Amino acid sequence: MKSVIEVRASIPLAGDELVPPPELFWHPSTLHGQAHVARVLVHGFRLVAATGLIEEMPRLWASVYLHDIARRHDGHCTGHGGDAWERLATLPEVQARFERGGVHADDYPAIRAAVTMHSLGEPKAGDPHARLIKLLKDADGLDRVRLGDLDSDYLRHAEARGMVRFAQRLYGDTDHKLPTGPDYFARLWPEAMRLAALVPDPSSVRADGSRT
Repeated sequence: MKSVIEVRASIPLAGDELVPPPELFWHPSTLHGQAHVARVLVHGFRLVAATGLIEEMPRLWASVYLHDIARRHDGHCTGHGGDAWERLATLPEVQARFERGGVHADDYPAIRAAVTMHSLGEPKAGDPHARLIKLLKDADGLDRVRLGDLDSDYLRHAEARGMVRFAQRLYGDTDHKLPTGPDYFARLWPEAMRLAALVPDPSSVRADGSRT
């Protein structure tokens, strides 16, 4: 089982390349902008470490990167996931970044499904991309702590349900305190690791994201 540090290292890019810059978002937002996406990626790294689904990490990273860049407002919207996927075709620099980060051509059907479905309902039984869809939904769902309406019973992984306290602390200790910008994730990551040591997950998962 890999630690969260090893899972992070599986994406061979610097921190300033891991999340979209603020100008890539159609809708400038403190609710669904760069800081939110960065926290979702932290949750994604930790969830992959806790579940052992390391092979999903490049696809999950790309899905997290894309999932909110096509929002036009902060309200309820079921179509922005599909719009984000369609927008990728117009972003060759992001496609190149994904390739350098370990995303392959045959990963894109799963990424498309996850990004599109994150703003819709649950995957149907037998959906070949259900595992990635559920990982993205839970990583994104953990940051609902910023909205005050997270019901952990709706999280799909037991490991995610054990990460709610960490999600609350990550949001409370960093939102509006770390200014967004090109190197936002590089600044957030060490703070996230510090907090993980202070707010350990349940006993089945170590603070660094590896299993006991």
